[in-house]
Amino acid sequence: MQTETEQVLDLKLEPAAAARLDISAIITEHKLVHLHPHWFVDEEERRGNIMFVQLRDYETDREFSLGLRLHFFPEQEEEGQKNIMQIQLVDYGATELLFFTDQDKTRVRVRYSSQQAKKDVEQEVLLWIRALQEYLRLYTTRTPHTFFFRMLMNKMMLQMNPSQRNICIMITKITIIELLVILILVVGYVYFS
Repeated sequence: MQTETEQVLDLKLEPAAAARLDISAIITEHKLVHLHPHWFVDEEERRGNIMFVQLRDYETDREFSLGLRLHFFPEQEEEGQKNIMQIQLVDYGATELLFFTDQDKTRVRVRYSSQQAKKDVEQEVLLWIRALQEYLRLYTTRTPHTFFFRMLMNKMMLQMNPSQRNICIMITKITIIELLVILILVVGYVYFS
């Protein structure tokens, strides 16, 4: 007999800011699978209200399938807890990710199908939650900095697979170093001549 295990993690997002977000306009099932930093999305297929994807893990080269269904909770509160978003998972070690605010904290509850499944997929789920947390953090404040990174994430980074992201980040770092070297040379030339 399999027993479900669960884990509750703190998202470190302000509950008031998280409650103001229109999550249904920000998150889609397509974005969810592309937010994981190690997953190549090979194929997507919708069956009813569940999206099934064929994935390849960039880190381990493991291929697997995953079904997910996204559900939002409009203004629903129970026992001091306000549910924000629920991700139901099929064919995976984790069965549910429930995002909620509880008094003064924003949390996520992860349910695993068994203790063994928890050991197998816990690191992947934690990476996924961390990416979701950072993505939602971009929407909690409205500054030019967050607007720029929201646009960068939505228009570029989420369209790429993990190896393309790594190449893009590497080229960006090299370009910044080149610009700094040129700036130092120009300042040195002007200062010493």
